[in-house]
Amino acid sequence: MGTSNLLHMKEKHPEDFEKYRIDIENIIKKPTYLARNEKKKSIEFIKEYRLNNDFVLVAVRVSSQNVHFARTMYVMADEKVEKYFKYNYFYKF
Repeated sequence: MGTSNLLHMKEKHPEDFEKYRIDIENIIKKPTYLARNEKKKSIEFIKEYRLNNDFVLVAVRVSSQNVHFARTMYVMADEKVEKYFKYNYFYKF
């Protein structure tokens, strides 16, 4: 994770970043679900936190130099979670 990506997460999703930043590595290593985002060319690692009923998404992209990096992290909106289930975007890990 580069500095610019961490700043993006902190600025765009401050509450989510504060709550789940220490779990980013764990979300990538042991996600509940995986998904692909063809439009943004990323792999989405999603962890379901049953205690808070949160689905936390970490999007990982590959650079032109073939380096994987965590681009963003946020709690998915309920509507997005429903859409992912409805259209079978989630792959159980």
